[in-house]
Amino acid sequence: MSDIIRISDRPVRFHRATCDPDFSERRVIASSPWEFVSLWLRKNGNAHAKVYWEQARHFFESARELPVQSAPLPLYYSFLNAVKALLETKEAAYNPYHGVAGFDMRAGGRVLLDNEGIKIRGAGLLPSLISYFQETETDTRYSLSEVLSNLAFIHRAFTISYRRRELFLSIHEPRYVKAEAGRARFQATLPDEHTHGQTINTIPAAFAVRQLDDEEDDDGWGDHVIESVETFAWSGARRPTAADLIALTDFHRNLRRDVNYISGTQPFWYIKRNLAAYRRIERNNLVLILMAMHRMSEISRYKPTELNNLLKGPRNWIVYEFVRGAQNQFIDEIAAEITGYEISPAGVRQSTF
Repeated sequence: MSDIIRISDRPVRFHRATCDPDFSERRVIASSPWEFVSLWLRKNGNAHAKVYWEQARHFFESARELPVQSAPLPLYYSFLNAVKALLETKEAAYNPYHGVAGFDMRAGGRVLLDNEGIKIRGAGLLPSLISYFQETETDTRYSLSEVLSNLAFIHRAFTISYRRRELFLSIHEPRYVKAEAGRARFQATLPDEHTHGQTINTIPAAFAVRQLDDEEDDDGWGDHVIESVETFAWSGARRPTAADLIALTDFHRNLRRDVNYISGTQPFWYIKRNLAAYRRIERNNLVLILMAMHRMSEISRYKPTELNNLLKGPRNWIVYEFVRGAQNQFIDEIAAEITGYEISPAGVRQSTF
């Protein structure tokens, strides 16, 4: 097995945060990410961000007591205020308006996930969040079903409901390892069920799959690994240089377009592949969730009978799983993004917040 890169003798953890992870810190075990982030914001003097974060928490807690038909509206405003807290923390310029709108794509008046449109506007909080993640995708119009299909935490509900192959492949132990002298790369264990030729051909070209030799296999990581084709500069010094950390952070941000996780006490990691049945959207999870929850909140607020029809329809499981699953997923990801820490729940039933 390749050697995992280290910072001061501590293995570098593959981080949940995308843009500004603190790779030198240990994982935080917290009974409430809400309270941890609030205390972190107070400690760091982010008064405006703390106000937005606290309001996000109030909306979030009100949504927990509501049925799926009513929860999207307070959840959307919870997520919106959490985004404001993130942008305030990072001192990023933003327009306070939504920056996203829904539109009707219906044919024959049918109420379907495929016929609910989402468009990104030229200015507002969503475009500001997109700028924060330095996204390069130029498309701005999607169907709700396309956005939902690109979310790992509901991918099983989506694939069963639409009878499609899974867009996301599970990987284990994602890590950064030494490559050739002065370089490092991403590596993860690929389960045996994902190693036949047809599956490997769907993996993005930025990655390669190889079988471990006997010496590597003895370390117990499995028979196959998936690795990034590209590498990044890493001196290997016990105390990495500033250039090392910049190279690692930039590489990690770009990689996270392809590598996603499902929130939990320990994250479950997946690689996003290429399948003809899906429109592959090159956007961050937080952007996708905010887009989808905005559209769901519009339907909930203005067209509750249509939301009821979706919940009676053949793909109602997707709607239910998205509304319930997005609650923890969004807060888990944005808490890591705000603080730079990996935050895992402790002593909380079913890892809920």
